[in-house]
This record gives sequence, C-alpha cells and structure tokens, in this order.
Amino acid sequence: MKKFLAIVVIVSVMVTLFSLPAMANKTEHLTGDFTDIEDHWAYEQMSELIAMGILKGYTETVWDADLGERVEVQTVRPDQKITRVEFAVLLFQALNLDSETEEAPFSDQIPDWASEAVNSLHKAGIVGGYPDGTFKPNNNINRAEIVSMLVRALNDKSEQSGKDFPDVKSSYWAYDSIQKAYSMGIVKGMPDGNFMPANGAKRSEVMAMIYQFLLKDSSQAPDDDIVLSRTEGVLKSFESAVESSDAVDLSSQLPFTTGEYELLVPDGQAALNELKNNGTLTYEVNYPGKVVRKSDRLAEVVFETKASFTMDDISVERSLKEHYYLMKIREQWYVYSSMDEELL
Repeated sequence: MKKFLAIVVIVSVMVTLFSLPAMANKTEHLTGDFTDIEDHWAYEQMSELIAMGILKGYTETVWDADLGERVEVQTVRPDQKITRVEFAVLLFQALNLDSETEEAPFSDQIPDWASEAVNSLHKAGIVGGYPDGTFKPNNNINRAEIVSMLVRALNDKSEQSGKDFPDVKSSYWAYDSIQKAYSMGIVKGMPDGNFMPANGAKRSEVMAMIYQFLLKDSSQAPDDDIVLSRTEGVLKSFESAVESSDAVDLSSQLPFTTGEYELLVPDGQAALNELKNNGTLTYEVNYPGKVVRKSDRLAEVVFETKASFTMDDISVERSLKEHYYLMKIREQWYVYSSMDEELL
C-alpha cells in the first residue's frame, strides 16, 4: 500500500513538473481559476490572453455553499459589453507598444488608468477620435471600430478582399477594414450572414478577435531558429538543473520567459527539488525542436523529451512532446506557456 501511494505521489509530481503552464508582458500577472469561462465558446482564446497577461479579470466575492462562507473568485465577465477605452487598454497590452506620455489631442477626459494606452495607440496611428474632437472613452465600442483599429495595427499592409456582407455596403467607412479582417480570419460574420458593424461587442468577442489578430498577422514572422533558440534557453536551464548536484535554481529560465510561465518558475523549481531529494531524476531533450506555427507575434514549437525518476525499486518514465508557446515583446521572444502530450 505504501509503495502504491509513493508511486502516485511521484507520478503526480512529475505531471506537475512537466506540465506547468506558464502570463505575459513582463508586467503584473493575474492568477487564480476563472469561474465564468470554463464552458464558454471563447474559452481557448480567453485562456491564451490570460496566459499572456493581456486579459485581466475581476475579483469578486461570492457565497460558497460547500464552505458555508463568502470567498474571492476571479471572473472575466465574457458577456459584458466593452467600452472604447477598455478596448484601447487591451490592444495596447497585446501590441506591447512603447509608452507614450504625449497627451492625445482629444477634447474629453481619458481616465488616468487608460491614458498611457490611448496616448500610445494614437501616436501609432491606430486609434482616432470623432469629428467633434472627442474620443468618447465610455461609449461601448462597436464591431466596425474594433476591426478598423485591428487592421491599422497589422504589420500586413496588403490589400485583401473578403466576403460581402449584405449590411456592409462598399461606401461604408469601415468596408475595406472589414473585408481584410474577414479574409485574414480575424473576424467572422453573424449566423444570419450579416456583419452587424454597429453592434456593441462583448468581451469574449473582443478576446477572440485580438487572439486571431495576433495569430494571423504573419508578414514579418521570425526565422525558425529565433524561436527555437529562445525555447532552448528554457530547456537547457532545466537540463542543467537536473544534472547538477546542487539545489535546483531555475532563475536562468527567467530571461527567456514571461507571463504564466515566468510566474510558475518557482513551482517548477520546488517540484524538481522534491524529486531530486527523494531519488534519481534524468531529463533528456531531443534537439532540434520543430516550429509548429508562427506569426509576427506568436509562435508554437515542439521538442521531444524523456524524463525518468527512480526511488528504491520504483521507476517512472515519461516520453513527451513538449509544446511551448511564445510571444514577441518589443523585439524579443519569450515563452509564456507550455503543454505536453505523452508519447506512446
């Protein structure tokens, strides 16, 4: 019975160690389980933006019937409408723009918490105001305004035509932007075939558009060697820590990581120390890795690895395909998350 329990503990630790997800932007990180997105249609897109550190949630207090008390939970509020200034902050985070202090020339007041984002986006030519000189920060942003800003932010400046929506005439101010965004797979139409350009967008719709924007803009995608070498920095740090006879120190991973991964490096370090203190651990990486997909801003690479742990007469071995997800911040690439699949 004790041996069985020991195996369960070892496998549990190994699963934790080699399955660490990992949020980005080298800024603040929001942790915790988000209670309102698990079964949502945009779960994948929202989860990715959370992992990158782009999407921040809300802290709410709710009644937990099992505990018989009120507890704090994290929520995304995916079906809540989003304002123009809230979208500006999300897009600023997604683009990782340099901070701009020169105030944008809008006649209405931009909230202090969003002024950096609005100023920077205006300087970059991505956001503009209305003919009366206002920005209208608290207005709900509509689908046409979102698409227009995303297309202005693209590195891909080619002209592309897509689907003609019956409710978007060629004379409409955002017609070209909607055409291009649709052709690139950044946006979709409604089930009835219309685009509904004036409709206010929900937070989940915005997250899906931003994620697709990051994924599809690929006119300046990096060479494979760039993203592979950055991921190798994480893996070689791990290999070195396993081989060393000293206490594990994974701080050498930090220059290569951001977001969720950076946040969870201490957890990986603790798990690795636990294994090494109780038995013999090996870890091998089959170089080189393979680039699965890449854009100007995101990349996914895969490395095959093998890990084993032996304690007394107990031995556990795992052969894995480790997927690493990278994002570009300024001119450098960082691992923001990871996932593994076990090889048979």
